[in-house]
Amino acid sequence: MADTARLNHVVIAEDALPVAGQQERLLALNLRDDGDSGVVNGAVGSDVLITATPWPADRDPGGMLVCEVSGDEVCCRAADGRNVEATVLPRQADVFDRVRGIFESDVLRHSGVAILGLGSGGSFIARELAKAGVGRFFILDHDRLEIANVSRHECGLSDVGRLKVNAMRERILDHNPGAEVHVSSERLTGESRGKVQAQIDETGVSLVIGATDNRESRLLTNRMCLTSKIPLILGGVYRRAYGGIVQRVIPDLTACYQCYVQALPEQAGDYEISSESAAAAVAYSDRPVIPQPGLSSDIVPIALLMAKLALLELTAGRSPAFAALGEDLVAPLYQWINRRETDTDYANLTPMATTVDHLTVLRWYGIMLPRLEDCAACSEKYLATDSEGFFSG
Repeated sequence: MADTARLNHVVIAEDALPVAGQQERLLALNLRDDGDSGVVNGAVGSDVLITATPWPADRDPGGMLVCEVSGDEVCCRAADGRNVEATVLPRQADVFDRVRGIFESDVLRHSGVAILGLGSGGSFIARELAKAGVGRFFILDHDRLEIANVSRHECGLSDVGRLKVNAMRERILDHNPGAEVHVSSERLTGESRGKVQAQIDETGVSLVIGATDNRESRLLTNRMCLTSKIPLILGGVYRRAYGGIVQRVIPDLTACYQCYVQALPEQAGDYEISSESAAAAVAYSDRPVIPQPGLSSDIVPIALLMAKLALLELTAGRSPAFAALGEDLVAPLYQWINRRETDTDYANLTPMATTVDHLTVLRWYGIMLPRLEDCAACSEKYLATDSEGFFSG
């Protein structure tokens, strides 16, 4: 039996309360914070007696925590007679009360987004969109969480060894219990692209976020969205995360990711090598490539703008606050530099404190990248060809 000597607060899931015809339930108590608080989630046990009738004064609780339910009120007493504060967690908790000054939560409740890649950036974006009230998710990642991921990921050591999609599904539901979350552990490749595209189409999302960490998967994601006519937000960081780019792709309107690769090949070729597998994929025959991941704080600015652009797209003018932001975020491509990294074009940038007229660190810059007439993905010539083809650049 759980020791309630130091218990001061208990959270009771609504599913744990007696239903019609029930008078009492014996349930388990999961203690946390060294016994200061506990959770009753409906699991059968012998720690908590939840009763729909008044507790007789002469009845021995037998060491249990007794919780009397009267209408919407729950009164709990420990075995030693102390009153214990209680919070009832509804099945559909209204956790969005504080965002209604920006937009009504119903605006996003029926919106759906696909997030491909749940690394440091994708996991942050998933969490932020869940907190904002997005109601439907399709999340995809084939990896398991490793110890080395923890310093940059939304999940921690307790999730090591789990598939990232399963761990992040719990994170999403922890912030938005009413969300519908579809998961896939499929690896996105040329062979699996058709299956992944079918999964996205079946989920009925209206936006795709490409948060994968390699060029091939980004090109595949780009081609899928062009084929399905779904807006795409792509993001990536440069090596050691000294900066990064965010691109918004609106099919038939803006430049696509392939346009970016063709127009700015050197910039598109500068991306973070954050893992052994990523290093092996680009290693040279005569010398290895060493993983050099960046800091979480250097990745978050890129992920945060991706989340902002996602909310802008999903609200589609239905939020006055975000409609105003739409007047600023009109470029198809954005660049951010975290620091003046040596051996790059940005090593000698003018320090931010001395000028507002030149490119500096820690500022976003919009780039008006035009669609390319000879783009190997979005030009009319190539869209008419085999939809399974893609240009690797």
